[in-house]
Amino acid sequence: MSAESTDDGKPRLIVDVAAVLDVGHTEAQEIVEAFERHVALPLQENLQRLTGRDLAKRNPMIYTSRGAKTVREWVDRYLEDRETSAIEGHIGTWQEEVARIVSGGIKPGSGVDLQLERGGVIELYAIQSAPNTKSAGGAKADRDALRAAAGALRASRRPVELNVAVLSGRRKSTPMKSDPSIMHVGSDDFWKRISGISDFRARLLRATTLLSELVRARAQSEVERIHAEAQAAFGDAQGNLDLGRLADPPSATRTRRS
Repeated sequence: MSAESTDDGKPRLIVDVAAVLDVGHTEAQEIVEAFERHVALPLQENLQRLTGRDLAKRNPMIYTSRGAKTVREWVDRYLEDRETSAIEGHIGTWQEEVARIVSGGIKPGSGVDLQLERGGVIELYAIQSAPNTKSAGGAKADRDALRAAAGALRASRRPVELNVAVLSGRRKSTPMKSDPSIMHVGSDDFWKRISGISDFRARLLRATTLLSELVRARAQSEVERIHAEAQAAFGDAQGNLDLGRLADPPSATRTRRS
């Protein structure tokens, strides 16, 4: 986490995130820590498992055909592709944590991602990152989990509302066609419901531009290492790709263990 602080001693990143999201310092700190835990750290660990030589295991033509001529271009494009595919799931997990933090709800388990109580009514949510991210079987499992959790609560005569929420990409809230007793909640509607802030989803997007420094801080040394290893294995003296070595990678040098 950024060590820079404000005049009152509070970490600058947390203060800035609190201002962007219009939340309290404690909530902002939890959101920043969740981003570190669920996004920045897993991406760093992903990079730590990668060596410069590993890049050649994916067909280099994917990158040379797109114009990559230098080792740096090749490495940067490879890592961008790899991180893009990895970060989607991490961001979804973090957003679920944000929803719990700003709503004051809990994750009860049993397939329900968020449970909160307002006005004497218990709201249960299964959460999707985006529309159509789940298979038909996965979506059915979510609905079944909601119904099962609702059944246990209703047995104790507690009113329950069932919802499938989409974190980004769904415009409207409508009853589900497959089961009108379950509301399919639009993205802005969901974030407004749980935070009380009408433009919270847009604010959260702006917050990620601040939180990106956590990813950069953790990734920087690993990216530099991968660049150096790829240059040593597949680069020439000018930093260009040595296509002969890339087409037929030399055997890795074995390190003798004592």
